[in-house]
Order: sequence, then C-alpha cells, then structure tokens
Amino acid sequence: MIFFVLILLLLIFNKTEISKPGEFNKDYISPDGTLAVKGIFVALILLSHGKGYIELGGIYDEPYIALQSHLNQMVVAMFLFYSGYGMMESMKKKQFAYVKSIATKRFPNLLLNYDLAVLLFFVLGYIIGKPQTVKNLLISLTAWNGIGNSSWYIFAILAMYVATLIAFIPKKLNESKAVEFISLVILTALGIALVIALKKAGKEGFWYNTIILFPLGFWYSYFKNTLEKILMKNDIIYSSILAVVVIAYIFAYLHRFDKLLIFEIWAMLFCALTVMLTMKISLQNEILKFLGKHIFSIYIIQRIPMILLDHYGLSGRHKYVFLIVSFAITIAMALIFDFITGKISSAIWKPKKHNNKKDMT
Repeated sequence: MIFFVLILLLLIFNKTEISKPGEFNKDYISPDGTLAVKGIFVALILLSHGKGYIELGGIYDEPYIALQSHLNQMVVAMFLFYSGYGMMESMKKKQFAYVKSIATKRFPNLLLNYDLAVLLFFVLGYIIGKPQTVKNLLISLTAWNGIGNSSWYIFAILAMYVATLIAFIPKKLNESKAVEFISLVILTALGIALVIALKKAGKEGFWYNTIILFPLGFWYSYFKNTLEKILMKNDIIYSSILAVVVIAYIFAYLHRFDKLLIFEIWAMLFCALTVMLTMKISLQNEILKFLGKHIFSIYIIQRIPMILLDHYGLSGRHKYVFLIVSFAITIAMALIFDFITGKISSAIWKPKKHNNKKDMT
C-alpha cells in the first residue's frame, strides 16, 4: 500500500505552488481551488474501501495502516465542510431563490442519482448470487441502509439539505445578515439534533461524528471576510494562529475517542488546519482535480467492481492487482454514470430561459 501512498504524494507535489512570504493563495476555497484537495481525499477513500477486501500486513502496508488510523473519518471531513461553505456562498448570491432550489432540484437530484446507483447494486446481487429482497431495496433507496453500497454519507447530506431548507425559511421574509445568523444557529441546532437522533437509533459512530462539519462550512462562509482579514494580514499573525491550531489539533487528536464532543472538535480543527494550509499552498495537479470533479460517482460506484472482483477471488490472489483493476473500473464506470445521470438531470431540470439573461435560480 505504501506505493499507492507514494504515488499520491507525487501527485500532490506535482504542480504545487507555495505562496511567497507575505502573500497568500486567494483561490484557496474557490470551486476550482478546492478540486485537488477533494481529489486527495477521493483517492484516500478508494484506498480505505479497497482495504476492506484484502489482507494487509508487512513493512509495505504498515505506513498506510498508520495513515488511515490517523485520518479515520477525516477522509470525508472536507467534503462536508466544502459542501456547507458552497451552499452558503450560493445563498449569499441568490438569496431565497437558492433555498427553494434545495427542495425543487438539489435534494431530489441527489436522491435520484443515488437511487440509480442503488439499482445497480440490486442487479449486482443477482450477478454474484446474493439477491436482495425488495424490502431491503426499498429501505436502501432512502439511504437508511445499503445493499453493498455506501449509504451513510448520502443520508447525512440529504438530512442536512432538509435541515438547511427549514433553517433558512426566515430568509423568505428578510434577507439581512441578522436573519442569516439566526438561520445558521437553527441549522447548527438541527445538525446537533440529527447527531443525537442517529446515535439513539443505534447507528455506528461514522454515521454522525462528522455531520457538524456541514454547518461549520456555513459559519466559515458567514465570517469569511473577517477571518481572512485577520489571517491574511501578515505572516506573523498567520503563523501564530496556525501554531495554536496545530497544538489544539494534536491535543484533540490524542483524546478524540474519549468523548464524541472531543472527536467533533478534532474534526473541526482538521478542517481549520486544511483551510489554513491551503491559504499558503495551492494544489494544481490535473489528476487530483479530475478525481475532485467526480466525487459522488466515484464514491457511490467504487464498491461495485470491488465486490465483483472479490467475488471472483482476485482480492485473495493478487491484492495490489485487485486494487489497481478496481480503481480503473471505478473511474470508467464513474464517467459513464456521470454522463447518464447528467443527461437525465438535464432532461428533468431544464434551465429556465430568460431574454438574454442568465438563469440565477
């Protein structure tokens, strides 16, 4: 596994730009500026899920095992954070029109794409001789459980979409910053309520221990200008705050399993550390950007080739060949899946045409 990690490191350092003293990467949290960062974690998720089908051990696997043990759920942390940040940024521009689009497009589109993937897993069950019941299929279509597919992340995002829709209803009456602040408090409270509900429902920790990062992204967007003025004033202030974040991160990491609250503080500090590092470091590798553009399809499709190749014994015979072939098939399937779902989504949600004006809804 160390060879996969080394390849990932080579990709990270390829076309990496470090800001000069006194300067900062202004593109650090733009859609394009975050693609490579997302790509890194997409690659790590592929390795993490692939590891579940093979037996690791020995000096070539130990470094990766240590890395995965450290990162834990943090491989999805930035997806949640960036998603929340992006939604808040869109809300600033489009106001309540964007809030409405969560119900009319964003939520149903994500659920539709997810359900199409679930149907592929349903067919896969018959191919490998392990058919699923219709009951299991119907439950899986809600993302409450999976039938071989990963479901918790999709459930969490869908639930937080609903929470966002509820929290920002006041925006219909008033679009002031004060109302936005109240909506963010409501969203955070709903996120905490979801964490408590999932925990009481008996779901495993990974179902809920990073959900708070979604509203954290909203909060960062809300205070972004103020935070940037402080952090980007000069290198001394930046370095001092970075040092404090690193120390707090280490402390939270060492105690992350003591309490759920500490785990979530650790997760928030992980996001803060990543954001601060990208203020100085710009990642521009095209392969990582490619992975970052296809997060959903890679995430939701990856287990299909893994399950299939594992069924036919490749994982037991050649574990590294299994991983390479799994990744290659995943990428190919993800591209096809994105193409098909893109056509379906375009047919259902055709953009409204106005007289020579861009549609802003």
